[in-house]
Amino acid sequence: MTLSPRSEDILGKLLLLFAFGMAMLSQIGALRALVQATERSDTWGLKLTSQFLSLVFVGMIIALTIRRLPARTTATGWEPRAAAIGGTFLLIILMWLPMGSASAPVLLTANILMVVGTIGSLWCLHFLGRSFAVMASARELVTGGPYGIVRHPLYFAEAITVAGVVLAHWSLAAVLVGAAQFALQFRRMQHEERVLRAAFPDYAGYAQKVPMIWPRGVNTLAPQA
Repeated sequence: MTLSPRSEDILGKLLLLFAFGMAMLSQIGALRALVQATERSDTWGLKLTSQFLSLVFVGMIIALTIRRLPARTTATGWEPRAAAIGGTFLLIILMWLPMGSASAPVLLTANILMVVGTIGSLWCLHFLGRSFAVMASARELVTGGPYGIVRHPLYFAEAITVAGVVLAHWSLAAVLVGAAQFALQFRRMQHEERVLRAAFPDYAGYAQKVPMIWPRGVNTLAPQA
């Protein structure tokens, strides 16, 4: 049975709310454990900050998923859906892996990367607003803020976070899961590019001025609908 676009959007929203609701409960538990910890390492403050920011990030995703705009168009086929689901939830799997044996300086670097990446992700979500979605879809063309620096800043910020998580959980499994997550995120960018180019005539001009993922300078494009 093939779902209509509206039915698929509603089902996808419900699944996301369930998944990220469970992730929020996990984040709350981890934050409580950090606050109540009797033994505190040198990186405790950074870990606490990172955990709190992660909780805020998940909360923003839930809020924006509830309020998101209807999709004008969505990528077709199973592969964009598999890339979207895998790219989103492999990060959760990565965070659940057992901690490795990274040295203190590596753990410090890992926590700094996670804090920086999560702050960047929150900045991107603020500008993305009700256009946020996991699936490659066109809701509104956002070109302001971080989207005037690169076309996919949320993926760039998340990559920084993932690098920190991989370092913190340093192991072969963490490296493999992190590499798979990077690959899937890149495929998501490619799918989103095709959908946005088809939905918004202005996207081609925007793409000529703003790089895809690696910043080369700040642009001053205003947000467009």
